[in-house]
Amino acid sequence: MHYLLIPLFGVPVLVGVLAAIFQKPPFWKKWGLTIASAVLIYGGCFAANVYWQVKYGIPVLPTESDLEVFLYFCILLVFVCILLYIGFLITMRKQFWKMNLVFLCTAFGLFSFFAAAFLGMGPFLKKAEYVIVVQKAKDQWKEAKMDNEKPIDLALVYSRQECTKNCAGYPYSSLILVRNQSDQPLEIDLKLRLKNKSGTVLKEVEAVPLKLSSGEITEVWTGDSYAKHDFWTRASVVTDERVADLEYQYSIIDRR
Repeated sequence: MHYLLIPLFGVPVLVGVLAAIFQKPPFWKKWGLTIASAVLIYGGCFAANVYWQVKYGIPVLPTESDLEVFLYFCILLVFVCILLYIGFLITMRKQFWKMNLVFLCTAFGLFSFFAAAFLGMGPFLKKAEYVIVVQKAKDQWKEAKMDNEKPIDLALVYSRQECTKNCAGYPYSSLILVRNQSDQPLEIDLKLRLKNKSGTVLKEVEAVPLKLSSGEITEVWTGDSYAKHDFWTRASVVTDERVADLEYQYSIIDRR
């Protein structure tokens, strides 16, 4: 679905070029600040996304749902512009058609720029919330005293909203933080099994191979280890808790 990035970048540029060709010199004086603001907003968000991609390994590109919303927005905007242009042709004199066309192109271009900025802000804010919450949980663990008798420890970070919809209080689509509490590196195969209070197994996650240095904390998604599809749905409203109804099994692999 990332081919939908073509209208995200191509349409505003094309419309801006056409508007600059057909419009008189005051065009940039009148609209330059607005266009520059939208470009700076989106550019800043994109730069932050790239930074977080490098530092935290989270996706830079907008999600498929973000791109679909933008595509529908473009289709709706084109439809509205066509209706407006037909209305101008009917109500105004024929010699003004160029002015009407430039007006519509300018409006369409500005809407597209602000839509691009909006789509940049969405992932930006969600990533900010995700990074803050998860990093806070990691920092709390770093300050806590490690119990070497228990080789690994777990904490749960999940979306309350999604859990309310799907599992009535039991977060079987969850983000798990795993910490190596031993004083030596570990290679483990982690298998998660989630049960409700009655003992019914709600979710089993296949063994996930992990390599952890002493004190290292890493993330494991129970629904999708790489969290490519519904990543932001689960990270949009998050909280950190100790694992309560989650049973976990692990086997330590010693390859020394």
